Amino acid sequence: MKIMIVGAGGVGGYLGARFIRAGEEAVSLVARGAHLEAIRERGLHIIDQQEEYTVHPAHALEDPTSLGIQDLILLTLKATDLETGLESIRSNVSEQTVILPLLNGVEYRPRILKHYPRADALEGCIYILSNIVEPGVIRKKGEIFRLCWGKEDFDPADYAPVARLFDRSLPRHKPTADIAFEQWRKFLFISPMAALTSLYKIPMNQVYQEHRTQLRRLLEEITALAQAKGISLLGDKEIEATLAQASKVLPGAKTSMQLDLERGKPAEIEALVGYVVKEGKRLGVDVLETERVYDLLKTRLSEGNYHE
Repeated sequence: MKIMIVGAGGVGGYLGARFIRAGEEAVSLVARGAHLEAIRERGLHIIDQQEEYTVHPAHALEDPTSLGIQDLILLTLKATDLETGLESIRSNVSEQTVILPLLNGVEYRPRILKHYPRADALEGCIYILSNIVEPGVIRKKGEIFRLCWGKEDFDPADYAPVARLFDRSLPRHKPTADIAFEQWRKFLFISPMAALTSLYKIPMNQVYQEHRTQLRRLLEEITALAQAKGISLLGDKEIEATLAQASKVLPGAKTSMQLDLERGKPAEIEALVGYVVKEGKRLGVDVLETERVYDLLKTRLSEGNYHE
């Protein structure tokens, strides 16, 4: 199977390394900068809970044009880079190519199909703590790992080669026709936490301790929006579970959006917060608290005073 990882950073690089270690020989990693150069020179080194290992992909490059048609393309980019990433794979997609997005946020399949109407686009979400600790080196933290993938009216039997790949290479994965519920359940946690950690410039445990009422309000708004979109499984039970999850976050842990803002990098504000505001207005759902937080963040960024 010809596999390409577009955005081979902490998440994508780890997945690619697992595929290679499981015996896949045609794995290509799309990366850039010092990280790409280190992979080319020394391979990709993984520091996992119980082991360390180095893998050497079939190809490591920035422009995948020369790689030809792929069987499976994983998009593990920041949401801010999705459009550029989709354009970069134009020579790699056929009607048989399975494209699986693993980005923060929801509803990426329609955006993929706008670029490639005849491709086999899925939806997905992943739970993992992994990051680049230095160029060419990725550390996975803790035991957390869960990959959910599929689409509406999904039959896993139609994707047997992909399922077998995941079976032999990944700790846990779940093929499902209820992928929208899985995405929104993750979104229910990361959207409010990204918004409030970024607004108050504090870690997640402090958001839970100091702004729990506001956090609950954001959770209620996202739940109402999900229900308006037909994700009826989200409700009070998921709100309480999300609050319980927030209460157990390690002290000092920050969200990726907060870290991006602190470092002056493009942040996923539109995918994680702006999306809620826009869809709420479109569907007539009250998301006024999310809108207030969104407006405050956008104002700070537009005035260039986020760090003040």
